[in-house]
Amino acid sequence: MIKNIVIGKNSNLSNHIYKQLSNCSLISSREIFNDVNILLEFKYENINIIFNNFQPAIELNSIENNSKYITNSILITSMILDYFKNTQINKLIYTSSSSVYGNNILCSEKDDLKPMNLHASLKVANEKLIENYCSKNNIDYTIARIFNMYGGDDNFSVISKIIKAYKTSQELTIANNGNAIRDFIHIDDVVNSYIRILEIRGLNIVNIGTGTGHSIKNILDFLENNKISIKTKNIYRDELKTSTANNRLLCEVVCIDSFTDIRTYLKKELDI
Repeated sequence: MIKNIVIGKNSNLSNHIYKQLSNCSLISSREIFNDVNILLEFKYENINIIFNNFQPAIELNSIENNSKYITNSILITSMILDYFKNTQINKLIYTSSSSVYGNNILCSEKDDLKPMNLHASLKVANEKLIENYCSKNNIDYTIARIFNMYGGDDNFSVISKIIKAYKTSQELTIANNGNAIRDFIHIDDVVNSYIRILEIRGLNIVNIGTGTGHSIKNILDFLENNKISIKTKNIYRDELKTSTANNRLLCEVVCIDSFTDIRTYLKKELDI
């Protein structure tokens, strides 16, 4: 039986994959950095590896410690790949991000990558690292470019912040009047995609998104129309105006053709 290893113990996605995937171990990237031999028990097994290790989401814009940022974002990945060289790796999945596309309205897997910040640039670097390693060692791999994930134990997404702002009567900070359009995908749909991807060969890159965009302004208007009023404070900053997934491969190859509706989710969470 193939052993599934999920890297990144504090990750919302990791924990939800762990709950749904059989014969699975969840490993802390911090513990790997302290002693890579924590992986010894898996070295002689046939394994799948899912990489969810990266700088914590709530610290993506914090570069107070450059060494720590690089360690979390790419060094751990390199250490694991080196450790498992010449072993039985059945499949690798690397969790990437839609941010690698940059200012691209409808993102296709074949589009050029145009990262606009450090976070996105390091995601691209990880993608290239995985691609090079797997190609040289004849390992099947999939780079999963996730769009704006929400749900689960999320405390980072703007969706979670909307819910928290309402439940705690706090002010919600929005950027550029909430006009930017994003592709919001629920964590359950992401987990379902990953479980299916583990069984698919030759799918090197796939977008994990619904293919539909929503602006925060429209979401807040929807809530207002349902008697859910949230106080907001607007700030102006540079951001992508639109980012939605071309999800043809996700629908046709991974066979994910229905998604959690963001409005339905908010109705449930806010008891509308």
